[in-house]
Amino acid sequence: MSMEESIPALADAIFREKVLRARNTPPSRKIGLGAEIYAEVLGRMRSGVRMQFPEADECEVERILGDRLNRLSRLEEHGLFHPAPFSHA
Repeated sequence: MSMEESIPALADAIFREKVLRARNTPPSRKIGLGAEIYAEVLGRMRSGVRMQFPEADECEVERILGDRLNRLSRLEEHGLFHPAPFSHA
């Protein structure tokens, strides 16, 4: 088997392992992981706001972040924004 043939097989094996682990994860842990991911994403969004608006204080950063989250919610409600689906790549 060439390297080009083995990479997709390896990717499939890794994906299968992730699926099996996810299936065996207790629901309470899944909820906890979701909260951790959400907190991490908010932290990254705050960092992006700070980079874009270096003069903004913490209150202003939170206001801008809230505005952006509200805008995404409104776009999703109107069918104009759809979160990207997860990929198993």
